[in-house]
Order: sequence, then structure tokens, then C-alpha cells
Amino acid sequence: MDVLKIKKSFIAESKKESKPRVLVDYFDEYISVKSIMHGLNQSVLDSFESIYNHLNIDQSIQDLFQEKVVNLSENQPALHWQCRQQDVLSENDLIKSIEILKADLLSKNIKNIVNLGIGGSFEGPKLLIESLTYLPSHKFNYFFITGSDPAEIEELLNQCDFSETVFIVSSKSLNTIETITNFNIAKEWVLRNSKSSKKEIMDSFFAVTANKDRAKELGFLDENVYSFAKEIGGRYSIWSAISLPAIIELGNEFIDFLSGANKADLEIRKNINYIKTLKTLSFADIWNSNYLGKNIKVILPYSWKLRSISDYLQQLEMESLGKRPHPDSIFISTSQTIYGGFGPSAQHSYFQMLHQGTSNTAADLIYVDNKKSKKSLTNSQAQIQSDLFINSPEEIKGTKLEVNSNISVNLFRLNELTPFTLGYLLASWEHKVFISAQMLQINPFDQFGVEAGKFLMD
Repeated sequence: MDVLKIKKSFIAESKKESKPRVLVDYFDEYISVKSIMHGLNQSVLDSFESIYNHLNIDQSIQDLFQEKVVNLSENQPALHWQCRQQDVLSENDLIKSIEILKADLLSKNIKNIVNLGIGGSFEGPKLLIESLTYLPSHKFNYFFITGSDPAEIEELLNQCDFSETVFIVSSKSLNTIETITNFNIAKEWVLRNSKSSKKEIMDSFFAVTANKDRAKELGFLDENVYSFAKEIGGRYSIWSAISLPAIIELGNEFIDFLSGANKADLEIRKNINYIKTLKTLSFADIWNSNYLGKNIKVILPYSWKLRSISDYLQQLEMESLGKRPHPDSIFISTSQTIYGGFGPSAQHSYFQMLHQGTSNTAADLIYVDNKKSKKSLTNSQAQIQSDLFINSPEEIKGTKLEVNSNISVNLFRLNELTPFTLGYLLASWEHKVFISAQMLQINPFDQFGVEAGKFLMD
């Protein structure tokens, strides 16, 4: 592969005037994806394909699913996908044990479940509770405490009765300072109100961790500890016991969520059109950030139930791809800066910057096909905004309403929002990120920048 020749051709192509073109127009029974952008012509795509083949990324995908060492810096495989294998789906002991836990909590008149966790121990379960459960039918009230400011948890505890409240302490290491700080505050609160001993109050606390020894040190009862493999990274742990709050509420529907992800795992190994779609989405991200100066990407869900998905995907992308460039890589820019929010709200805040400001941005819009309404406002908003991003209508050109028309857009439509389709979407996004990491020749499974902050706090 002639790296210098490819670099020169990329630079030349990036400077050419180009009209927006449809890169991806994919659909299956669960999702449709349409990608429209500038400058990524067939010549550039062919060069990306050459790099993909040169790096033997098809083999890297197989290595991931064959438990080979793909996390090179920590010399271990990445095993998050094992949580959603077919044998796990058919006989899931975790679900059975949590069904017993749920019955026990109901028998004790527990009303409040407070999750103490940060990062992947927070974003995943929160997303599932919001996306897949119906508030009026909740058996419990769910709360998520994530920061280190005591005001956050103290404000919540002032509203709770200790006898009706349990805590889930979610941390892979059980050494995360924010989580342990909140754990200690919660213990003191229960101790102060219950007049019980330090040992007796631990019946109100559950741990989800990859470090069972640390759980024992902290006093958790053996039967209250739910574990997962240390080879599962925090941002990939939504498929594991980390989702305990959501599993309590969803029950066997969590199996459907895993099944959707398992379907994506099968597709990435055999479905040519599916693989081509994820490759092209990856190529577009890398092209945008390296050659079009689009180092920013906004992720906008237009379904209220998916309002937190941009936070979840922000961590997945930025923590996986936010690494130093590989010295041998043709690409210098790694992760894009990701931000986002609920689409309709965003339209009344930072869309002004997107439409008429100087930001050089790409956009991912996510919505759910609302079959119950032929005139769904949120669906229409998603479609209109995607059109505006790539084409300023003739009737407003030359007026104060004229908008930028240089924003590359990916439009993701779920045919319906179910546990299965959400699992399919999130696992597909993981696969796209993995392909990007291999193209950039970086490790998507470590996070030493995060570890540096923890080290200094210790």
C-alpha cells in the first residue's frame, strides 16, 4: 500500500468542491440508516477500503469473537459480547437470580432503588430504564447518583425513607472515588436512621463489580454481590450485571435486549451489506475529522424515550477513540468531540450555531418510526433538520433565514423501540467504533487518560 500516494490523493480530494451525496441507504427489519455527506467520493472510499484490507480488519473482527487478545495494552481479550451469546440467552442464571431478588424486595415493601455509579456504571442502566420501561408500571422508584458533590445524594436522601430504600453500588473496581464517597454517605444515612449495627445495615446494599475481593473488604454480603468479568470494559458493560436496576424492572425482556445485540454480532460476521454500512459510517467519521476539519459531531435523538442515548454514545465513542494517534497511521485525528441532547430541545438552543454559525460539524440523528401517527412531529423534525443540514432551500437563500448546508448527516431510524431493536442499535454502534479503532490503529478497550485522573486523586 502506497501511504504517501493515498495521503496526497486524500488532500487533493478534500479540497475539491462537492455536492452532498448519499453514501449509505441501508435497511433491514429493525433499522434503517441513511448517510449523506460531502467529498467522500468513490475514489476516496476505494482508498479507505485498501487501508481496511491492508490492516486485515476482517480478521480483527474475528479475533474479537474468538477471545483473542484485542486489548493489547492490558494483554487481555474484550469479552462484553459473551454476555449476549446464544447459550447465555437460553439459560440466563443472572436473570433468574434477579427475579428472586425482585420478589424479596417487594416482600420487604422496598420502594426506592438508588444506583451509585459513574460512567458506564451509570449511563447504561439509566438509558435502559428510560428507554424500555413505562413509568406508571414501575414496581420501584429508580434514582441514579453519579457525582462526588454530596449535595446530589443528600438531596435525594432527604426525600426517602431508609426502610423503603436499597442501594446498588456499581463499579468495576469498587475503587472509584465518586462511587465510594456516595456509598459511605448512604451507609451513614442508613446507620443514623435505622439504629442498626454496621453489619446489619449491609442488607440494604448490593454491589455490582468485577472485584469480588474488594466487595468483601467493603462489607457487602456474599449474596448481595453480582459480578462480571474483568475483561468487560465499563462503557461496554450494559450487557452485564451492571444493568441490575434495569434487569429488576425488565425481567425477561432484558433477554430480548441481549438477543438484539446478539443479532448484530452475527451480522457483523456474515452480512455483507450490514458490514459495508458500518464500514462506510466509520470511514465517513474518519474522513470528516481528518480531511474536512469536522472534529465535532452532534448526536440528536428525536424520541423522548431515547433522550439519554447521546450521553451513552458520547462515552462509547470518545473513551474508545480518544487516544493518541498511532505513529504508523495515515490518520492524525482520532475521536471526534461528541455532544448532543434531545433533538426538539436542541432545536431551540444550539441549532442556531449549527445552522448559521462557524462550527464545522457532523450530525447523527436518531428517531423511532411512529406507526401510530401519520404526522408524528418528532419524525418530521428529524427529517426536516437532516434536509436543512445538507441543503439550504432555494426560497430562503439570500435571506436572513439562509442556513449552512455543509453538515454531514447520518439518519438512523428504528422501526420500533423495543428491547431487541435497542440492543441491535447499540451493539451495531459498538461494531462501528471497533472498525474505526482498527482503521486508526488504536485500542478501543483501554482508557489510561481516565486512569490518570484516578491515580492523582488517590
